[in-house]
Amino acid sequence: MEQLMRELGLVIDQLWPNYERAALEAGISSTLLHTELVLGGWSPQSRRFEATAYAKSESGVPAVVQRLAGGLASPGEPLKGQSDSSELSEVLSAGKLQAAWLNEKSGRRVAGGNLLALVLRKDRAEVLNLGQLDL
Repeated sequence: MEQLMRELGLVIDQLWPNYERAALEAGISSTLLHTELVLGGWSPQSRRFEATAYAKSESGVPAVVQRLAGGLASPGEPLKGQSDSSELSEVLSAGKLQAAWLNEKSGRRVAGGNLLALVLRKDRAEVLNLGQLDL
């Protein structure tokens, strides 16, 4: 897990030209390309769940790699100044803020519906429907 988290940013950088080429062939402008990934899992070394976030939106600029130390991830901009809580009601509130921000930024509805959360523990994974994101 630790090695994969160290190397995924480099893999994204190596694959990016193929992503841009496929978008161009599909008639999608490279200015619209952006990816945000979160890789998480159980770390045998740390004996706890760990996660790293990756973001990329242009060639020639390395992927942004950020270790997550708990709380919420992606997109972070609408969450600036908000509490970094993992309480499910707070996660739903953050999801609503993120969806509204994404929809406003894109000028159309690109986010909404039900917010699903994956709660991970060492020996268990549980998917929960936290509720509607639509206002």
